[in-house]
Amino acid sequence: MTVRSPHRDALRILFVLRAGGSPVEPPTAEHALIFKGEARLQAFDFWMRNPDYLAAELLDLFAEAQDKSYYEAAQAILDDEEPDLRRVPMVRYFFGAYERLDDALSLLRSRDLVRITGNKGANNKVLETDFILTKTGYDTCSTAVSLEPILQWYADRAELVAKVAGTMGGTALKQKQYQRASYAETKLGGVIPAITEDVRVRLAQLQSD
Repeated sequence: MTVRSPHRDALRILFVLRAGGSPVEPPTAEHALIFKGEARLQAFDFWMRNPDYLAAELLDLFAEAQDKSYYEAAQAILDDEEPDLRRVPMVRYFFGAYERLDDALSLLRSRDLVRITGNKGANNKVLETDFILTKTGYDTCSTAVSLEPILQWYADRAELVAKVAGTMGGTALKQKQYQRASYAETKLGGVIPAITEDVRVRLAQLQSD
């Protein structure tokens, strides 16, 4: 299981914002990408922190598209023991897996790697929180991997999560995650359990077909 630290969380979030972001409109010299919605960010982060759930989603994609790369990616996650070595547990709240990311985001904001904005409605209430990845933040991901190649894992996994998420928004992604019984049946305030063995069984069954 991965040891927690604000700096490690910040690094993971930075790669998520890059993989799941879309072009800023209109383009600016300072902003690289925009990642829309805190609920969407929490959904991405859940799959980053729970590789067995990500592998399960990849197997679903394999069953749907018959693209062997999805199966191979799921197999690699288990072969590398990521559910044991990379797992960072999350607690289930009313709207699914959630954890405050204030410390990580504060680190990113203090270095101007990420800027936070929001769309407001009536009574000045924030309807959606968006995260703008600055050009500096975007380049920092590449620089980090260049200086420390082991960090390529974050880039690779964030890209896989982005493939699983597609263009879905936060609400749709949360609903997708709730389709896993182990996730949905977790008591409020409880830690969402691992499903590594279930994924291992599915892989074995697919291999024998």
